[in-house]
Amino acid sequence: MHFGIQKDILVKAIRDVSAAVATRVVQPILSNVLIESVDNTTLRFAATDLDLSIETKTPAVVYAPGSITLPGKKLLEIVAKLPNDLVSFQVDQEKLETTVTCNRSKFTIAGLSSQDFPRRPLSGSGEGVIMPADVLRRSIAQTSFAAATYDASNILGGVYLLLDSGSFEATATDGSRLAHRREELTVAASLARREDGANELEGARVQTATLEKPITLRAIVPARACGELLKLLDPKGSAADLRVAVVDGHITFETSTHFLSTRLISGEYPRYHELFPTDYKYRAAFQREEVQNAIERVAVMSDERTHLIKMHFEGDTLQITSHTPDVGKAQEELSMSFEGQVIDIALNVRYVLDVLQRLSAAEMSLEMTGPLKPLIFKGVGDDNYKYLLMPVQAK
Repeated sequence: MHFGIQKDILVKAIRDVSAAVATRVVQPILSNVLIESVDNTTLRFAATDLDLSIETKTPAVVYAPGSITLPGKKLLEIVAKLPNDLVSFQVDQEKLETTVTCNRSKFTIAGLSSQDFPRRPLSGSGEGVIMPADVLRRSIAQTSFAAATYDASNILGGVYLLLDSGSFEATATDGSRLAHRREELTVAASLARREDGANELEGARVQTATLEKPITLRAIVPARACGELLKLLDPKGSAADLRVAVVDGHITFETSTHFLSTRLISGEYPRYHELFPTDYKYRAAFQREEVQNAIERVAVMSDERTHLIKMHFEGDTLQITSHTPDVGKAQEELSMSFEGQVIDIALNVRYVLDVLQRLSAAEMSLEMTGPLKPLIFKGVGDDNYKYLLMPVQAK
């Protein structure tokens, strides 16, 4: 095997897949990155720890086809320090040694046979849907942060994806908060199943989902995998559509250049729709960026143990305060539009900032039913997103 590839393209490809490289190695091959030729102008990079698999295709000049696996961490260390020029790889298939050269730099890396690298699930073999990449990216970005971090294998450690005909929902909760996004997609005509290895994704444009057959897709996707998927679904990228499929206890996401597969979390997700209040007694509306900046300033003086801030709603003024004993206090006031009587709410400031940083609307609203009742954050003009947060009982 012999190929040449630009250093910056090479670094990006390795970084794209490196999150799936196993850190606790049971099988040495799992700490390696697979590099194989697809055709004369394309390489495929892949890594897996058996729970998460990531692949990316990237342009290169392939002089002689073949494949090899190289230590992922060490490979990234080497190529990141090379000059920004053409990097050449020559593989000795008998010794399984790879010579990497760039200008006057030369490295020899011991690899392992690609024959021992685990094969990934066949994405074309399961029930799937082709949907807009930006819809999935936005849905996961606005929900996955609310998943629990204390137990990745627990159902609360994942994002619940539900697709039922034209309705798509993404939900995550850790028990103290719940983020939910719903999208209505126009279901297009049926489409033949995509075969593994095909180069292009056909089908829907924005806001259109193409069902390969009428299905209801339910999956609890680990939050870790959702974070890596967001990196691959770069909004500046070229992928307009992606294929989502469930295959043998895994869910796969595939664009024309990237592939991610992860083991699903098993279990029954909570009946979250029943948790949202049906009405409210208080409603505040304000500029999202203004209140976010104010809360970030007040957060400096919040207690490092409780992360508590207090919000006082009265008239057309919102007062935000924080206090750390023996350190000091902070207070901010800003204008708002308010419906209801005077009310005081205590909240975990990190949970508030998490949603404010992810809302896209310029104006936001906060709906409340009482000082210790669940409150709902929404973007004004965006009825598809809701963020439920439980207040804290302040002393």
